[in-house]
Amino acid sequence: MKISLAIIAGNVEHWMPRFLDSFSPLFDQIIVVRAIGNQEPDASLDIARSRGCVTAEYHNKPAHADWPHVDDFAAARNLAFKLADGDYIAWADTDDVYGGTMEEWQALRKRIATERPDVVTLPYVVPEDQLCVLRERILRRDTGTWISPIHESFKVSMEAPCVIVQESPAWHHATHKDRTPNNERNLRILESIPESERTLSHLFHLWQSMRFVGRIEEGVKIAQQALKHPDLGPDEGYELLINIAQVSTNPRAQEQYLLQALNAAPYRREAFGEMVNCKLRLGDPRAALAYAEAMNGLSDPPEYIWNRRGKYYGYLGVQLHGMALRANGRFKEADVREINHLKAQRHPVISLLHATRGRPKIAADARRQWLNRATHPDRVEHLFAFDFNDEQSMPLAVYRHVIQTGNGASVGAWNLAAAASCGDILIQINDDFEPPMGWDVMIEQAFAGKYADPAALKVSDGHRTDDLLCIAVINRARYQQQGFFLHPRFKSVFSDDFHSWSAYKDGIVIDANHIVIEHHHPFFNEGKGWDEVYAIHNSPERYKEGAAIFEELTGIKPRTA
Repeated sequence: MKISLAIIAGNVEHWMPRFLDSFSPLFDQIIVVRAIGNQEPDASLDIARSRGCVTAEYHNKPAHADWPHVDDFAAARNLAFKLADGDYIAWADTDDVYGGTMEEWQALRKRIATERPDVVTLPYVVPEDQLCVLRERILRRDTGTWISPIHESFKVSMEAPCVIVQESPAWHHATHKDRTPNNERNLRILESIPESERTLSHLFHLWQSMRFVGRIEEGVKIAQQALKHPDLGPDEGYELLINIAQVSTNPRAQEQYLLQALNAAPYRREAFGEMVNCKLRLGDPRAALAYAEAMNGLSDPPEYIWNRRGKYYGYLGVQLHGMALRANGRFKEADVREINHLKAQRHPVISLLHATRGRPKIAADARRQWLNRATHPDRVEHLFAFDFNDEQSMPLAVYRHVIQTGNGASVGAWNLAAAASCGDILIQINDDFEPPMGWDVMIEQAFAGKYADPAALKVSDGHRTDDLLCIAVINRARYQQQGFFLHPRFKSVFSDDFHSWSAYKDGIVIDANHIVIEHHHPFFNEGKGWDEVYAIHNSPERYKEGAAIFEELTGIKPRTA
């Protein structure tokens, strides 16, 4: 039995090696069809050919010849399938990776050879959404065809196909953070479909694309059309109601859409969780707590639901409950619940120590990004640290936090957060740090189980090429050894210089420069975004004071002093 893999690819020369490294060992043949519209081609097909793949090109229809992207994904996939000569044909996207073991794959091949199914459905994991969707992934030759020019699906031609539903192995979505969003492309294709020919799927995805490009008012009208569509299923309706609520600027309107979602599926957590946020925005903490407690009383649905968001049944459910408790003044109870959830996880736990001042929305967005990009967010502890006189940051008090009553220095905030943390790994973060996808696994692997002995990681900030440990990442053994996270004599600048000097002196540095936590500081962006907080922490007085402390502690005069 031969299994081919048939894919379509854009200009993805930077991703193609990773994709082929991941999937080539699994298949007897790989077909790569390039579909790039009128773009100039890159080396994607050359790489594929050099690795033994069969290659071809899909060309847009004449009416769309000037489009800078593919015009019909289904047509391109059908071309790739026609070129495959396997008994079975699988498909993937170039930003996917294989998430199983070779043993799982061999067991699946054996089952396919024995049972000869028409369709094999496998899980597709989207880590950033905490989503796991079953997809028709391996098809017996000539069982159907691809349909729909965008968000294409495979239509099986037989009335009662034999289907194997597998819980493993899985494909994993693993997009690069620098990938250009496809919303404008998707919108162009969807809007080219005549209104009379638009299916429920087209309406659903047209709304999503309009939402992502900021055409909210138009998009809501499309979503409302979809809600009235005769083919609408309960899960799609639930998703649409929550989506409309999420973009509503009127909390009362938001509340009404969420109530509809609650009534439609009272056994699911997602709408309850969104209602907690809604009630907090409405200034009704008692109602927020009631919804949080009702949410946490719901168990995980036993049946498969394609748009089940796992985070509401894990870390986000716990944190929303904590937020509602804090809004009701029950801070200690909230902290205990969140810490107990963390301690129940398989170690290691990573603590994000987040110093902030005067930027509550930016800080909250940064927090969300770190959690969304973690592979195991249930094992990530996040603590805000801000000043007692920072009224702008007080809305962040619904999250786990510590309040500094001292000199308002960022080093003091990080140290205070470290003292309240429970993690095995401690990471310094600011509002302007951006992590890569899967950052937590990268950091765990860099420590490689070295938790008993003091250690510090050397990660990259995306800019510096010297030996400075510009972002402090240490294990708890190091924290306990020195009795602080960063030396408390410093306020901000030169604390990283001393942290680096001390770690190298003690021989505890682990090179993890492949981990890029990008620092979006105005220094690296021609001064753009400079505000009062940056001005305070980077003032000439702070530099002079920090340099003097560094020289006093080390006997070394800083080069930048």
